[in-house]
Amino acid sequence: MNSQSFAASCCGGGFAFPALIMGDDKAQITSSLSYGQVTDDVLPNQKWIKRGDDNHSETFKIEAATLLTDSIQSGISIPVVSRQIANENSTGMGDVSLNLGHETFPELSYSRWKPKGITFLQVTLPTSPSVYDATNVLAADSRGRGFFTVGGGLAFIKAMGTWDLNSSIELHKSFSREFTSEASGGTITATPDLGHSWTVGGGWNKGDWRVGTSFTGMYEDAVAISGAQTSAGAVQRNVTWSTMVNYMMGLENAWTLSYADQTLFGTPENSSLSKTVTLSFQTRWQR
Repeated sequence: MNSQSFAASCCGGGFAFPALIMGDDKAQITSSLSYGQVTDDVLPNQKWIKRGDDNHSETFKIEAATLLTDSIQSGISIPVVSRQIANENSTGMGDVSLNLGHETFPELSYSRWKPKGITFLQVTLPTSPSVYDATNVLAADSRGRGFFTVGGGLAFIKAMGTWDLNSSIELHKSFSREFTSEASGGTITATPDLGHSWTVGGGWNKGDWRVGTSFTGMYEDAVAISGAQTSAGAVQRNVTWSTMVNYMMGLENAWTLSYADQTLFGTPENSSLSKTVTLSFQTRWQR
């Protein structure tokens, strides 16, 4: 069964679910290429506005994880993002994430119901421009969120015959930063706060194939702005529905094709909603 990773949309709020080893492997590398189209904006008052400016992005991402001991692992996620809005475009590094995981709830003996559980810590680095220091008029060069973020949570996975279930929950804290740009009219201080996300999903396995689906909810506290501009901000929330098909090439390699849609479920607020197609390839090394 494939391990999985989940993420929010490219340049909105949110916290990427870390690339964790969820199977009985000692290391894994996942490369993925995704194409996302922003189709709608939802204002803080939950009013929907249809986008017509050809706002799309391509993201190439490398994620790697390895065991440090039998129960402790580390990982890294490095994205390269190419964005285009109308006639403006930008390509470069996205926000890099580092994580540590611990197999806190191992499956040491057979249980029909008990899942395998990983606790994790993750640090996201502001290694790319954000909307607060973008130089493009339409902020096409904002490829990340712009904040140093620390978070942690739990991830569970359980195989039951031809079916599997997975879930996760995490809480994170982002820290304030100063930004200077012409668009903001000088220097501003952006002060975020807490955020959280959750994921529930499952799949059906048949031979080398797996078909699955998941729901991911994201919430971010308002980002307060002070300095050259002043704003109390507004909370951000949305729900992403994903469906995926996995194909195993032996025990070590797997292809995954997935589709994610943020416009179908939940009550989004203060969000740019996207539809994304992703193709990924994963190589694993068994213990």
